[in-house]
Amino acid sequence: MARGWCGLLVLAGAGLAAGCASGPDERVAADDGRMALADSDAAFGYESTDWETPFWERWIARARSDAAEADEQTAASQRSARRGAATVAAASSDSSHAIDAAAATGMQPRIGVYIAPESRGSLAAYRLINALDRRAADHGIALVKPGELDDAVAGTDACPADTAQECPKLLSIFPGVRLLVVLDPGQSRAGSASVETRMLDTDFGVEYDTSSTTLEFDRADADEAGAPGSDVAVWSEHLLDLAADRLAIAPWFTHTFALTEDEDMYVSAGRESGLTVGDTLIVHGEGSVVRAPGGRPVAWNPGAEDGRVRVTQLVGRNVAVVEHVSGRRPDPRDRLTLAP
Repeated sequence: MARGWCGLLVLAGAGLAAGCASGPDERVAADDGRMALADSDAAFGYESTDWETPFWERWIARARSDAAEADEQTAASQRSARRGAATVAAASSDSSHAIDAAAATGMQPRIGVYIAPESRGSLAAYRLINALDRRAADHGIALVKPGELDDAVAGTDACPADTAQECPKLLSIFPGVRLLVVLDPGQSRAGSASVETRMLDTDFGVEYDTSSTTLEFDRADADEAGAPGSDVAVWSEHLLDLAADRLAIAPWFTHTFALTEDEDMYVSAGRESGLTVGDTLIVHGEGSVVRAPGGRPVAWNPGAEDGRVRVTQLVGRNVAVVEHVSGRRPDPRDRLTLAP
């Protein structure tokens, strides 16, 4: 394996957990080969692609230019917030509104929102994205917008498709999207528009049923990204609640996606997710998915600890450098959880 930028870790092996049985709320993603190909050596072009300018290089360069390193005050603040979140979770254990594992650690999983390029210029698309962006943090979620998803897929042999919605496995590795929400805003007419919503779990291979909603827009929606009580506000709150419920089947985790020049590793999470320098991540293999009788995934058991890595540097908002500490070195298919 070449060193330096060409040291991409191999996405080998079986990939995602087996699909679940169809139920009233979901169906197994159609096996058209895309998700399997996205984590195979051949699909990443190890033998045939010229890696002189690897596809992730622009991500790292952009991350370094987008933000300076977090200072110790910021890191201390994030650690304090995580401790506070854990305390709230413990105190609320008897609440009817259970706090999910991601919120309990203070870490923010990332969801990607994708709208086809030909539909992004509509006022409806603008309002939907703004409403989700306005409320995502309140639900413990970090939002990845369509342009960033496009950048992750463009110019790579890692997925045989050209659009982000057809490359969910690649997006799970970088930029670390746990759920992909595909929106299809229909044509607006007389102050209303229909929107179709499809949600995919990029790591566990689940595609949920598509839903369709007709929304009434008003002036406040345009000015305030969905005023409280408006159709857009109610829709965005419902979608984010649903996303949080589906994310709660697993604790927060991330993936490695490349080696540094010194053979440390990059992970697809950073200060936006809540990582700080000095954090330890535990390496897990496939683990096991716990399913309801109808086949729906309800939990992920990470299984035994295979190794540990430590965060040594934050590179912008969504990338960090980690060093190998113990056990097995992770590869991109492994899931890395935050150590207590």
